[in-house]
Amino acid sequence: MIQLSKLEKSTLREISQWENFYEHWRPKTRAKLERMGFVENIAPEGKQKNFQLTERGKTVLAELVNAGAFS
Repeated sequence: MIQLSKLEKSTLREISQWENFYEHWRPKTRAKLERMGFVENIAPEGKQKNFQLTERGKTVLAELVNAGAFS
């Protein structure tokens, strides 16, 4: 399993709960998750960036939930 910090785990979970997770919300942590391939910008070109989980991010989040990381 991939080792994530507490802030990275909570950001991953927070992104999954919002329909719109904008670029200026937790920018450093979100950018790191984006480099790992867990989140991506789904907004069309020229619109405000909106980040959501990728399939890989959804899988990692499900593993964290099953492992009790948010208990």
